[in-house]
Parts: sequence; structure tokens; C-alpha cells
Amino acid sequence: MKESKFRKKITWFNFICCLLVIWNHAGNADLFFGTEAAAHPLYRFEYQIMPALIRVNIPCFMMISGYLFFRDFTWEKLSGKWKRRIKTLLIPYLLWNLLYYAGYYTASQIELLRPVINRPAMVFTWELFWEAVIHFTYNPVFWFMYQLILLVLLAPWHYLILKRKWTGIPYLCLLWYGIYKGTALPALNLDALLYYSIAAFGAIHGKKMVERSWNRDRGLAGLLLIAGGYTCCGYFYRTYFIPAVVLYHVLAAAGFWFLVSENWLGRVRPFMTTTFFIYALHFIPTRLINKVGAILLPGNAAVAWILFFSMPVVIVILCNQAARVLRKFMPKLWALLNGAR
Repeated sequence: MKESKFRKKITWFNFICCLLVIWNHAGNADLFFGTEAAAHPLYRFEYQIMPALIRVNIPCFMMISGYLFFRDFTWEKLSGKWKRRIKTLLIPYLLWNLLYYAGYYTASQIELLRPVINRPAMVFTWELFWEAVIHFTYNPVFWFMYQLILLVLLAPWHYLILKRKWTGIPYLCLLWYGIYKGTALPALNLDALLYYSIAAFGAIHGKKMVERSWNRDRGLAGLLLIAGGYTCCGYFYRTYFIPAVVLYHVLAAAGFWFLVSENWLGRVRPFMTTTFFIYALHFIPTRLINKVGAILLPGNAAVAWILFFSMPVVIVILCNQAARVLRKFMPKLWALLNGAR
């Protein structure tokens, strides 16, 4: 496919994955129904059915990131890619963690807000401060960013081992075996390493296949991959066999990429290009809206259902309005928060 269509498809996939992340954090049955939440149909839908359907979002992000980093990669491009990731990953990671910590700390000093943030008054220490900034203690959604930073730092190892098929394929098999055995690595999630490495391998050895223009055979292959993925998903929820859910993520992410034609996608709207900002900000307004709704209308199932289904649209609108204000009045801060995107 043409470069412009490839970029458009990437933007669409990033945006859709961002919507799914919002949905993943929009569960509110526990807030509206309290101790009786587990018995309510909404709870089962939000925390059992929906996660099974949409949990491919973060693995898809990981695979897109890995593919783009190693697309047309050479050793000469490494330093430039690292420098760009300082702006797009490291600086916004540290800044957002700082802002989340400052927000929680400030709110915890106000007695009226403590029930909303569900935290007692926080005591400032430098140890907790640096822990929050470095290890996303108060910014739970940035575990993904933390993993991505580690994966980018490991880029030389990835390329060294993946640039040849005779070393790359055994390496991917070794990662699968590690997941099967339940191996834990220091700091880095083994499944994240696998998703990133598979995509990197695809960028190095399978670019023509990944970026080929859509046809019916490609669409059929996508359907088969998705069907295989959701079969693995069903098996996981029956047995809790971890490799099955990891395989589901890989197959479903690849399947949707093959299934969706670049010609079906409309033009990219401005609000679709702020996915990083939406991802970074969405958690607070999502929880706040649900908590306020539950406080004002406790036990109201209709409101809970409406909030859950409408939350992605509401959050995208709110975040894009915030983005417009920042662009206009604080462009330098906006550039830092959005990773110079």
C-alpha cells in the first residue's frame, strides 16, 4: 500500500485501540452497586465479557510500536530513533507521572476530595516522590509506557538477534517457552517483550506482507486469524492457561490488521491524532465521572450502563477540548505533554 495509506491505517488503529483502553477503564458497577456489584449483570459485562473482547488493545499498541521502530531500520538510524523517543516517550512519561503525583498529593490534602481519590492524606517524602516519577506509582496506565521505554532501550539487542531468521525464530520460540514456564524477568514483562519482538521481526523480514494492499485473500486470512485468536481466548477463560491468552493477543492483533482494508478508512480527523494525550489523561476524568455519578445516583443501573457505553466519546471530547486550550495558550507545555507529536 502507499505510504500515505499505511500512515492513515496506523493512525486509525492507534485511535481505535485508544477508545478500547478508555472502555477498559470505564467499568463502574463496583461504584454504583457497592458490595452487591458482583451479582449485577453490568458487573459481569464490564469485568468479564468486555475484557475478553477488547483486551487486544495494549498488545496491539505494543506491536505497532515495535513495527514502526524497526521499519526500514539500520544501525545508522539507531541514535536518531533514540533521540526522538526521548521526546516522544521519556520526557512525557516523567512529566505525566509528576503531574499525577502532584494531583493526588494536592487532592489528598483536601478532606472533601479524599473519598473521591480514595486515599488518605499523603505525606511528602523524596523517596515516594522519586518512586512516583520513575515507577508510575500514581499513574497506573503508564505501566505500558514503562515497558515501551525498556523495549526501546533494548533495540540493539532486538536487531542483533532478529535481523537473521536463523537466530530470530529460535529467539521468539524461546520467549514463547518462557511464557509457558511462567518465567519472570526483572522489570520487563515477558509478554510485552514477545509482542514487540514479533512485530520487530515482521518489520525486518515481512514488510511486503504486512504492507501489501488489501484483497479478499488478505481479508479471509484476517478472519481466520481472528477466529483462531478468539478460540484461544475462550480456552484461556476455561483453563486460565496463560500462553493461550498471549496467542489470542498476537493472532487477533494481526488478524484485524489483515482484515481491515486501508480503502475502508475515512480521512483522519484532528481529534484522532491526539491519542497519546488521550491515553495519558483519560484515567482521571473516566474515574471522576463515574464516581460523581455513583455518588449522585447510587444504584441507578440505567445511568451506570449509559456512562459505560458513552465514556469513550465523552473522554475523547473532553481531552480534545483540553488539547485545544493547551495548544492555543501553552504550546510549549502541550508539546511536552503530547511527546512533540
